[in-house]
Amino acid sequence: MAVFLREENAFNGPAVNIFLEGEYLTSLQPGGYKMLPVCANPTQMSAAFTQSELDYSKVRQKTQVYDLPAGKIQYFKLVEDANQSIKIQPLTEAQAQQILPTVREQTHTLPRVEKNKVCAKPVYVNVPVQTVLKKYTLQANTLFAYAKSGPNDMLKKGREEVKTIADQIINEQSQVSHISVLGYTDPVGTEAFNQQLSLRRAETVRNLLTMYGVARQNISVEGRGEQDLVVSDCQSRYAKDKLAREQCDLPNRRVEIITYGIKAE
Repeated sequence: MAVFLREENAFNGPAVNIFLEGEYLTSLQPGGYKMLPVCANPTQMSAAFTQSELDYSKVRQKTQVYDLPAGKIQYFKLVEDANQSIKIQPLTEAQAQQILPTVREQTHTLPRVEKNKVCAKPVYVNVPVQTVLKKYTLQANTLFAYAKSGPNDMLKKGREEVKTIADQIINEQSQVSHISVLGYTDPVGTEAFNQQLSLRRAETVRNLLTMYGVARQNISVEGRGEQDLVVSDCQSRYAKDKLAREQCDLPNRRVEIITYGIKAE
């Protein structure tokens, strides 16, 4: 099941048209949501404001692709980027549950997405797939000064840790096909600030890896903000003790370096 949400005051503008695999789903008004069953496959999605002069054939081509999990509900939120374009952003169930009470289901449009589409059965073949080789977790308090993210903000211990990881990756480079650098924050502060902070930290670590000799073209970066918290109840446990709360949140403030290799499955 896929659920698309538009918060009441998230951004200004007319209804947002959403397309799945190029087929019209709905036109979401502020404070609305739409849900429907979909196949558990990589699915192309696109969205744009309703405009009479808009070339919708081009909108359908500007797609984001998400791999929808079988037997689960996947939530998405509409957000506006710096160019005033609409993006479809995945949400965790916890994030979606905070929004759902504030929105209502829209039923005034007729979707062209096939609700009762027969999903293709999986075919299992022996093909090369990516597999995780190693995962390194770096605590943000050893990498950066508090709330900082730039190369000049890196601490000596953090630089040494990244150097050690870079050396290991280079020694095993014949097995490594790809490297992901993922930044995370704690839930303190705004979602937008945390998203940008986590991305900048991941980019700084990526740049340091390349400075130590790891091939840049093999490294992707992603800022995940306050998603995937290691500890999620610090606020409730230490509501009146800021120092204890910050200590509790330490595992959430991190950068992960994951190396992938290819094997047949």
